[in-house]
Amino acid sequence: MSSASPFRSPMEAAPSSVDRQSLTRPLQFIAFWLAIVTPLAYPPLLLGGLDGQSFLIFVGVVALNVFGLLAGRGYGDPA
Repeated sequence: MSSASPFRSPMEAAPSSVDRQSLTRPLQFIAFWLAIVTPLAYPPLLLGGLDGQSFLIFVGVVALNVFGLLAGRGYGDPA
């Protein structure tokens, strides 16, 4: 009789580095290009004036830009 458990251990159930990389690379790609594209919205927002709603949109665009910079910073590094 075998003493091996029919259930997987927590370490076996964890995704491997290949699986994790297959998830993070597309997210880094999207975040990288988000950081590239979002500053294009700055001039129209600033030239139109920052009233109440425009200011909130501007803050949202800046937040997306910061998120893209942080999340996409390792995209071009060789794996």
